[in-house]
Amino acid sequence: MSDLPAAALGYQAVVTEYFLALRGAGLLVSPLDEELVLEWERRGLPVAVVCQGLKDGMAALAARNAGAPRSIRSLRLAVEDAWRAYRAGRVGDAPPPPGEEAAAAARLAAARALLADAGREARGPLRDAYRDAWRAVAAAPGRPGSPLERLETALAEADDRLLAGWLACLPRPERAALGPRLRLLAGPRERGTSARAHREALRHHLHDAARRAGLTCLRGSV
Repeated sequence: MSDLPAAALGYQAVVTEYFLALRGAGLLVSPLDEELVLEWERRGLPVAVVCQGLKDGMAALAARNAGAPRSIRSLRLAVEDAWRAYRAGRVGDAPPPPGEEAAAAARLAAARALLADAGREARGPLRDAYRDAWRAVAAAPGRPGSPLERLETALAEADDRLLAGWLACLPRPERAALGPRLRLLAGPRERGTSARAHREALRHHLHDAARRAGLTCLRGSV
């Protein structure tokens, strides 16, 4: 795959090298792509599943004559489809892979601690948002699905509550200017990119803006 030493072929290196080999061009990926791959690793997606999703996404683009993808992010929905297919392929009520429950429990504990610390420093509606997010995370064990599925659902819901609280605290002019700025950062919708994928890109930039403003978001942090 490359001339990298075997010791350097960690999760991120393998996924990155595989994508660049599929694409047939380029030497580096963007910081946004690196963050996405790290998120997949934190969520427990096996490398083989990620690579299969990248391959499937590339094949789908080729079938539509949509050209080579510019980023790993442009194939993320195909990776999520491969992840869902992998989980659906488990037989009956087979137990989760070894270590999944412990990993999910550790991340939930880290999320609760992070929210508790951030909430103590917050004021007004934002403090209420941290409290609501903490409740969403605390309710994760009672949700359906595997430990990692429960975790990801809880983290997504908690971040939704945090973003809603942060947006409500923004002065009206700042809130009005945020939409155009996000659309500028995301750029125009590329040919072959679905509306859903473009919305996800906008949401990613919204998370970045909130983090830069000091909001503690969970996805990508725990």
